[in-house]
Amino acid sequence: MLSESEKNMPKFHESIKVNASPDRAWAIVGDLAGVDKWIPGCTDVKVEGTKKRICTFVDGHVQHEEIRDYSDERRSYRYAIEGIPGIKNNRGSFAVKGDGTGAVIVWDSEFEAIERAQEKQIVQMWEGAIDVVSENLHRLIEG
Repeated sequence: MLSESEKNMPKFHESIKVNASPDRAWAIVGDLAGVDKWIPGCTDVKVEGTKKRICTFVDGHVQHEEIRDYSDERRSYRYAIEGIPGIKNNRGSFAVKGDGTGAVIVWDSEFEAIERAQEKQIVQMWEGAIDVVSENLHRLIEG
């Protein structure tokens, strides 16, 4: 059962259509060590199998990520992240699906603001990051 705060968490759903095969899109999205190419500000990535990822950012903060249900066959994985300033219970998923002659990357995410008063500002920041990630994935996959 979800707690009251989990019911009210900001939730995001992004569908990113690309002109490439699902296999090509998954080669980028499913490369756990390659997120520094498309996540804004990520400067270093360390991966332990398909279960853990540690990302360091230009401002010095470090994210510890638990990767769950990683599947090349389904072209998907889920994640839980600790270490994003101002955010807790950050979790989400990536999946790549065929779409005619191209592919769609489906990104779902949600989190709680540590301080409720900061939620609106953090949501705006997150929405901006979603736009940058979408643009970066387009460039990498289609370019």
